[in-house]
Amino acid sequence: MVPDIALLKNKQQQIQLPNINSATPSPGSIVSTSSPESPSSSSPSCPGRSGSTSSFPSSPENFSSHHSNTHHHNSNDYSFYHHQQRSPRPPTNYHRLSTNKLPVCLVKSQLLDRIQNNETLIIIGETGSGKTTQIPQFLYEHLSSSKYHQPSTLPNGNCTSSSKVTIGITQPRRVAAVSVAQRVSQEIQCRIGDLVGYKIRFDDCTSSNTRIKYMTDGILLREAIHDPLLSNYRVIILDEAHERTVQSDLLFGIVKQAQRLRSGQKRPLDEDSDSSNGGQRHYEPLKIIIMSATMDVDNFSRYFNQAPVIYIEGRVYPIEIFYTESKHTDYATACLSTLFQIHQEEDELTFGDEPTRQNNDFSLIGGDILVFCTGQEEIESMIKIVQSYSAQTNIMKTSKGTVKTLKAYPLYSALPKTKQQRIFDRNLNDCFRRVIFATNIAETSITIPNIRYVIDTGKFKSKIFSPKTGFEIMRVENISKAQACQRSGRAGRLAPGKCYRLYTRPEYRSFSPFPIPEIQKCSIYSVLLQLIALGISNVQAFDFIDSPSIENIQSSLKKLMKMKAIEKENDSDVDYKLTKLGRTMVKFPIDPRYALLLIEAQKFRCTEEIITIISMLSVDNVFDTSMTNEKVIAIHRKFASSEGDLIKLLNVFRRYREAQQKMTWCQENYLRSYQLKQAGDIRQQLVDLCKQASIDLVSTPSTETVRKCLAIASGVGVGLGANIAEFQRDGDFRTITFGQNDRPSMTVFIHPSSCLFSQKPECVLFVELVQTNKSYMRNLCLIDRKWLLE
Repeated sequence: MVPDIALLKNKQQQIQLPNINSATPSPGSIVSTSSPESPSSSSPSCPGRSGSTSSFPSSPENFSSHHSNTHHHNSNDYSFYHHQQRSPRPPTNYHRLSTNKLPVCLVKSQLLDRIQNNETLIIIGETGSGKTTQIPQFLYEHLSSSKYHQPSTLPNGNCTSSSKVTIGITQPRRVAAVSVAQRVSQEIQCRIGDLVGYKIRFDDCTSSNTRIKYMTDGILLREAIHDPLLSNYRVIILDEAHERTVQSDLLFGIVKQAQRLRSGQKRPLDEDSDSSNGGQRHYEPLKIIIMSATMDVDNFSRYFNQAPVIYIEGRVYPIEIFYTESKHTDYATACLSTLFQIHQEEDELTFGDEPTRQNNDFSLIGGDILVFCTGQEEIESMIKIVQSYSAQTNIMKTSKGTVKTLKAYPLYSALPKTKQQRIFDRNLNDCFRRVIFATNIAETSITIPNIRYVIDTGKFKSKIFSPKTGFEIMRVENISKAQACQRSGRAGRLAPGKCYRLYTRPEYRSFSPFPIPEIQKCSIYSVLLQLIALGISNVQAFDFIDSPSIENIQSSLKKLMKMKAIEKENDSDVDYKLTKLGRTMVKFPIDPRYALLLIEAQKFRCTEEIITIISMLSVDNVFDTSMTNEKVIAIHRKFASSEGDLIKLLNVFRRYREAQQKMTWCQENYLRSYQLKQAGDIRQQLVDLCKQASIDLVSTPSTETVRKCLAIASGVGVGLGANIAEFQRDGDFRTITFGQNDRPSMTVFIHPSSCLFSQKPECVLFVELVQTNKSYMRNLCLIDRKWLLE
């Protein structure tokens, strides 16, 4: 529950605002976010430190637990105390490149020398060091001007060449891949898509001239399936390696294998080769660079054959960190209370006698606020509250005069690019303060202008897979210490800042040092199918940086066998190969469950409908929930179906395709045009792939046939057919185990957003489980129990 806005306007009223106070640092003191907050012995300390002695901590125990200032307040759930941190001493086993200015530019020659002399290099670059934007430019200039090529000149004076030098840079998120590529193209003074480009799903902004290519992890993985040697690249940079997504962990092993294979392989002559080697020449060695601001470098160095580690200090400003005095259970209320008090009381931020302004006037009503949330729905809920608050307060007084109040913006991966761009286009003449509600995509890579305050809820959303139950559940979890450091560092990118952590100091100490790799907590049957498609028959022996559990691997292989996507090779107990069906499945860049469903839908003569449903499930919520008044609810109810949410999605897309003015139609029906357009793009891609795979594109007017297909086409007990629950006499639903004695049934509930919520259907199929205080089924479909016996 969020606090009443009217009560928040006066902290003397019933709902008391958090008491956020701290002593001002004395002139010349250093406010740092390192020391106790550093997550482990092999990680860099938090962003925000200052001075030439900053480096890796030797261990968490070496940090002082002394608080420079601790203020005790009234017994208030959202009271904060102030903590000023100190920088640790540098260890002796890392190469340290330090500078008082833009670090990467001033250590360019040392960096290139290390890259030249090492096949693999790990670069730990602090927030603000410029590693993501500058290092690819250094590499391209260096490689293009080597003795093998005749260089020419870039518009900005750097060297270039017509040779096929391609540097690939991966990012875990689309937002970062696009925004960083745009930034680099501006610096090089070239059109985006020419020398510098990016490639994300459904948006290929590259050309034959592109030599610096930013992309998501998934794009490079798809390329590796067709080209295991990654022969188009001279250098692969794996950026934001600390994120440890399933795809990034898979890429580590794939890229490492490509580097090894290329060291002894020969390739046919091309236009840049001579004929002195019998029509063949050796592949260029593949350089690998691993980059991050904070990660377990010891683990990464071991994995990449004792690769050397270079540490680069960042250009960051002092950051003050505040913790709550006591635990709270409602972080949403704490978040909004903190936000409104910051806005009312922090009209100008200064640190000592010398506030830093540099080249930009960031004194504008004290700077903007970045709030870390867990997901899109939470973001939209909080934005509604802020909009209501702003409408009531209208204007506010600051030392700069009368200005408009808060203006809220969302930031999440599914947000349209045009709306994402608004976050970065800050007009310094705007006389209002922005508050940006973001998911963890704002933790790294992107720099949002004028952020001076960060509110860290300490939470994020994560999928957890249980091999025992066979279900993957989405739930909210605590962040790691490394993530906390990244979040606080957002406040000090361009000026001094403050970070308000909505958790206690003891709670912070209980956080894990680093995020648990996704591959160790998610279902990996899709990963294993990709590996087998790459020719890696013994997936248990694959060189993961951190291996999934044997139980998870065996459970995933068993699932793929039931799907008939793989089979044992030569009666081996550990070697597998793709079946004919599996070879067709891997052609589709979707969940293997969906690929199998699509292929088997031919038998039910409803491939068109199944393609549409899969496309709609592949995008975020198409319903605009930013407004939930009676009018909006009534309009959305028009699309509802007594047969379930999946048929509702089918109805929405059918109506969308029929609309002549799609944008207007979406606005009138409170639907997200960007998500629907994206669903249309996915659908067209799947249609094209079906044609290539000779899959019949047939349609049916019967929604019952579609539901029957959804329930049994992929096989009872596997695919979507495994996600089935029955209504019980006690009023609950329990999942069906299909005779699998090793798989216990679960008590589950229909999510309130489902159009079946008010009904008590006998049997339902569901797509996903979301866990809060209960396990809720989302995206349901009504099915007949007797279908499962056919």
